[in-house]
Amino acid sequence: MKLAIFDICGTLYFDNTTYSFLCWLSNKGIIKYNKKIMDAPYILRAINALSSTLFCKDYYRELQIKQLSGLSYEVINKLAADFVEELNEKRISSTNNLLDEYRRKGYTIVLASATIEPLARAIAKKIGVDYFSSEVEFVNEQCSGKLNRDLLFFKKEALLHLIKKSENIVIVTDNFTDLELIQVSDYCHIVVRNDKDIRKWNKQLKNHLCNVVFIKKNV
Repeated sequence: MKLAIFDICGTLYFDNTTYSFLCWLSNKGIIKYNKKIMDAPYILRAINALSSTLFCKDYYRELQIKQLSGLSYEVINKLAADFVEELNEKRISSTNNLLDEYRRKGYTIVLASATIEPLARAIAKKIGVDYFSSEVEFVNEQCSGKLNRDLLFFKKEALLHLIKKSENIVIVTDNFTDLELIQVSDYCHIVVRNDKDIRKWNKQLKNHLCNVVFIKKNV
């Protein structure tokens, strides 16, 4: 099997889809906008980024997702599908075209993203591929506001059964947290904002032998 693994946020779409979905819900009055959670000061976000690296857990993101508490499974999935329909203008053309190219070449395409499952499902359905994502907890069909599984630092673990069956693996991502996936790939396309990102990636990848191509988001 030839396998092509695509990230979603910052790779197929410019947006962090979970964050944008929550903003979209608040704009519609479905959830209350909490400025302290949604727009924390830079220093708090920096501390959260450091703690995420050290403990493999994004506490700030967990607080954001708590805002979904009380919404039903059916409602969240319907809203996620509606939101994804409005995301077209946020698509990154180069990577979406790349996905189509690998599909034509006979690759099995999967999406692997830390975004919440209702969004990943809606995006995967729209594209016509399988997906792996973070799982929101539902109790009696009501969202608890918690995650059953956070894929943020565990994509390789979730995809290992596919990786073991693949003779050729391609990774397309913008996330430094996907380094473990990149290290098992035969070829990778890394989405960057600028030359500074490229230099940072080069430091991370200096001991990795896979072929790397950088894609600038705004080109």
